[in-house]
Amino acid sequence: MNKKRYMLLYLPVALALCWFLLLIWVYVSAVSARRITIEEIQPADAALVLGNAVNKNGRPNPCLRSRVAAAADLYHAGKVPKLVVSGGTDSDGSNEARHMKAIAIELGVPESRIATEGKSENTYENILFSSIPLTNNSNVVIVSADYHLKRARWLADKQWGHEKNLQVYSGIDDCDEKTLDYSRKIVRESLAWVKASVKPE
Repeated sequence: MNKKRYMLLYLPVALALCWFLLLIWVYVSAVSARRITIEEIQPADAALVLGNAVNKNGRPNPCLRSRVAAAADLYHAGKVPKLVVSGGTDSDGSNEARHMKAIAIELGVPESRIATEGKSENTYENILFSSIPLTNNSNVVIVSADYHLKRARWLADKQWGHEKNLQVYSGIDDCDEKTLDYSRKIVRESLAWVKASVKPE
């Protein structure tokens, strides 16, 4: 068997194995993030809440509320004095940041303690555009879904370097999603890692 034929035969297998290992790594990272308790979070200057779709299947997305609830818990526990909610406008015209702010207020966070960033369309932009409301904050807790936090922190480290001390927190996931839904999110997150690695911002 010549080298070219060998490569054509085994390259797909090697790529499939690499993706399988990536899926496992993303899942293990999610489990690790999920285990971080609010007691383990050190007091910080702000919580950066990363956006999610406002509506899902025509109804308010419980996963968006779950992220804001986790950040509100940090505020009420005295871990952060303010929230920065970050997320742009969805295809149905709903703005993620505005809705997150409304949820946070409903959960008892004073409006004066909430800053909004309402233009970002992806995680990279969440981090980049939130740099302004976080200008004077050197200690930040990134709040998002457990599977999302590893990549979010990686992007934040790239953006801010040693300017900020970062922690991550997901709180208790109240999405009530089925296992299949969660598996799809792990798959999408693995693809997002591939995209970020191949085309770094």
